[in-house]
Amino acid sequence: MKYISIFIVLALLLGGCIEIPVGEMPEEHMPEEEMHEEMPPEDEMHEEVPWDEGPEGMPHEEMPEEMPPEEMPPEEIIRHIEEMPEEHEEGMPGDEDPDDMGHYEGEELEYNVKSGTLTSDEYWEGEIYVDGTVIVPAGVTLTIAPGTRIEFKHDRNYKTFDRGRLTIDGGTIKAIGTSEDMIWFTSDAEDPINGDWAGITVKNSNNSEFRYVIIEFGVMGIMQFDSSVSVTDSIVRWINAEGLYAERSSPTFERNLLYENGYHEIALEQFNTGVQIRHNTFHNGGGGWAIHTEKTESNVEGNYFYNYPQLVVTAGMESKMTAIGNRFYDTPSNAIRLNGGSTGVTTPNEYGVMGPIYQLDIQDVVDKSLGYIPGSPEDQFPYVYDEEDETRRVVHKIGQDLKFGWALEYADGSLYRFSLGSGQVGQSLDFIKINPETGDYVRYGNDVIMNPRGLIYDGQHFYVNDFSLLKIYKFEIDGNYIKILDSFDIPEKEKGGTMGMTSDGTFLYLRSRDGKKVYQLTKDGTVVEEIYFQNSIAQAIVWTGEHFWTFSGCPKGICKWTKGGELVGEVYPAADGTWAMAWEPFEDGGYLWTIQRTCENWNDPKIYKIEILDDSLE
Repeated sequence: MKYISIFIVLALLLGGCIEIPVGEMPEEHMPEEEMHEEMPPEDEMHEEVPWDEGPEGMPHEEMPEEMPPEEMPPEEIIRHIEEMPEEHEEGMPGDEDPDDMGHYEGEELEYNVKSGTLTSDEYWEGEIYVDGTVIVPAGVTLTIAPGTRIEFKHDRNYKTFDRGRLTIDGGTIKAIGTSEDMIWFTSDAEDPINGDWAGITVKNSNNSEFRYVIIEFGVMGIMQFDSSVSVTDSIVRWINAEGLYAERSSPTFERNLLYENGYHEIALEQFNTGVQIRHNTFHNGGGGWAIHTEKTESNVEGNYFYNYPQLVVTAGMESKMTAIGNRFYDTPSNAIRLNGGSTGVTTPNEYGVMGPIYQLDIQDVVDKSLGYIPGSPEDQFPYVYDEEDETRRVVHKIGQDLKFGWALEYADGSLYRFSLGSGQVGQSLDFIKINPETGDYVRYGNDVIMNPRGLIYDGQHFYVNDFSLLKIYKFEIDGNYIKILDSFDIPEKEKGGTMGMTSDGTFLYLRSRDGKKVYQLTKDGTVVEEIYFQNSIAQAIVWTGEHFWTFSGCPKGICKWTKGGELVGEVYPAADGTWAMAWEPFEDGGYLWTIQRTCENWNDPKIYKIEILDDSLE
């Protein structure tokens, strides 16, 4: 059905049977939930995974040689991806007449081209083509029949990334197939690749269910935030970042087949409780691990893991994990690791034994195969964009071996950031001072900061926002260590961690978790003002002395704002996942420094120096 001729499409439009979103931002330029992502993730404007969808979305740190990372989510992304941000898709259509969806409540769909906000319960079957964002709001249930094939619009152009996605925002989805008639969520491309479509995000939903479904070729697979969603008897494969991702949720993952996803098959970050991961089969992971948790309580039992060359199951950032009765084949003998203050039970388990403990009631049905694992040298996804386009030029790249991250500052001729995953000097992540010309760096020990997502220097002291500890820390360099001077809770900490912080020298500016506003704070944490932005923003923000620059909130992706939150300029990003920003001023302007996700598995230079060429609004 995706091959509808232009004549049929025009006829449908003239008949008023298809919703066409008005004023919708390109998907890649929408934030994910605080993740990834996302991408990354929050889902509104330039998503990265989580990205968002960590996702802020989205919900994802690169793997050190010896110790696993204490990592984030692809909004926004995601994930992006895209990232990824508890973000909402503002500006999406939400007041359409039900007749415009081509059906009446309780009836089967007459047409199969879908986009926009559902206004009543819907029942999907047959072949469905999603050519934008479909939103299931509170009070609405989307039921998907066994054997339904849902194809999402793909887009690999970094200037648009107008990809299909499905967001359950307070509503309910019941996607329940059978072992013989599984439900497909896939790309519409003739030659599908990882990252073709955005993925599925579930927010504030406790009755949603996925059973006997196939999820493939997305930026993210299924992300859930503040929800309790079960995914059972399903297949998740060929995803850019995480196959299954959760924050502040209580998911159940049972009897699934998960393989060849770009980072973790399952990632659980930010205060998940009661997580059940039972009787699944995991194999052929990408650059990450089968399961990674942060600040999460989980039970991992009766699973089969094979062909993971490094760590397989990790728990970090004070997680609690019970991992017993699992079977490991073709994996290291120390396949499970608890670190970062995590506790749990990790015996008994079986090592070197082939074959699953639980026989799955599903067949690994393949329509179109990817042919490689995302993140491998064969990966075809466009992680790095043009060195120069009409809006900006990449002047310099540094940071190889430092991996990605979410905190960057330029001060007194140097760049500053934190390490990823573990430190070499202190008990936690190292604080790093970098020569912006040569890339040479010096490490300082840190025993406190756990998950830095925003870093500033006010001329006297550093301040860092910790995504997992829900605090802002004030510190200084003291010898070869950093010295914590003070700390205070972030605003609305009960909603969860956020990312993105900057300063004008007098005040701190901290992005809210949903990305709709920025808190102006005194240096002891008192809220002075809430600045609402014209559009939601994602995880990176910097003040130049005249304007804010952010990731997400405009069609092109990198956005320029007045201090009051009015959009006044934009340029295209330089690579996938702009996760931190800093500003290097000079007499007549300045350079934008960024940390780019690119591919999480790559050891490439991820710190970019960018010259703005033309930031005019179209």
